[in-house]
Amino acid sequence: MSLSASQRTNSGAVVTFRGCVRDSETDESETTRPILGLKYEIYEPMTSRELLCLAKEYATTHGVIAVEVEHSYDFVANGECSFVLQVAARHRREAIIFMDEFISAMKRHAPIWKVPHWQATDRES
Repeated sequence: MSLSASQRTNSGAVVTFRGCVRDSETDESETTRPILGLKYEIYEPMTSRELLCLAKEYATTHGVIAVEVEHSYDFVANGECSFVLQVAARHRREAIIFMDEFISAMKRHAPIWKVPHWQATDRES
C-alpha cells in the first residue's frame, strides 16, 4: 500500500489480510472433498466497481484512511493467495472491524464465483 505523507502520519495501524485457497471444499452433498484449487469467475467491470464502492462505503463508516483490495480471477491453486485487503486506520480496532465487515459484504454483493477443481479420488480413477 502506497500512503501519502499525511496518511502515513495519521495511520496508527496498517493491517493486511490475505485470503488463501484451502485444500478442500464442501460439495453439493455437504461432503468435504480435496481440491486442486479454485477457479474464480468474475463479471468485469462490475466486480471492480462493486469492490471500490464497498471500500468507500465501509471506509467512511469506520473512519479508515486508505484501502487497497485485490481479488484473483481464473485458477488459483490450493495454498495460494486469492485475495488481499490492506487497510490503514488511526487505530487497529477500526481497521480490523472494517476488514471483517468489508469481506462479509464482498461475499454477499460482489459478482465473484468460485468453482472448485476437485482432485480425483480412488473411486473416480
